[in-house]
Amino acid sequence: MDQVRFGPQLITRLLDYLCAELHGCLGAGLTVWSDDTLTPLIQRGAAEGREEDVAKYGALEEQVCVDDLDGMGFLAVPGSWGNEGPLVLTLYLDHPPSSHDLRVVEEIEPMLSMAAAVVEFCAGEVMRADQMVTMMQHRRVIEQAKGLVMGQQRIPAGAAFQTLVRASQHANVKLRDLCSALVLQVCGTLDETDVVPVTAPGDDAVRVARQVWAALQPG
Repeated sequence: MDQVRFGPQLITRLLDYLCAELHGCLGAGLTVWSDDTLTPLIQRGAAEGREEDVAKYGALEEQVCVDDLDGMGFLAVPGSWGNEGPLVLTLYLDHPPSSHDLRVVEEIEPMLSMAAAVVEFCAGEVMRADQMVTMMQHRRVIEQAKGLVMGQQRIPAGAAFQTLVRASQHANVKLRDLCSALVLQVCGTLDETDVVPVTAPGDDAVRVARQVWAALQPG
């Protein structure tokens, strides 16, 4: 089978599975930060209407555990996906977050982030196997570029991702092209092990990548 239908129901099923795995889960949500605006992607149960908790507790940049938020435990884990911005998974519990809760969330969050990336990439249409490969390549390059920014600036993943998103939006270049150009700028090459080669970035992306890397240098 070389094609599968994807859509919001994929994210919903993963979120429902997560809630079922966590004893005492009162609700869960996925929130995306785009253009300096928090937008709920999906909200279930106690998470409905609470996307502002993400900004209030700084969950865009690091994991957050709150023992008592309006009588509930609160757990938030940031991820990243696509061209829009950081994705944050939030959980509301009937008890203070435990190490077990965090472990379960960390196991599921990458799948949720990937599912969101798939939904964005194919916009609910049929995705062929080669499209899936391309999408995964884009995500890997974005993660590489994010790691370069994190290492250079000593900042959390969410802040590094937002730096790249803002640079791409300001210069009107695609995030994946900027990230490819940045990896080329710093590492000299893109991953050559892929079955389908990563497309080389255009001149505009290369120029912006040079500007971004220069701006990240100390002093």
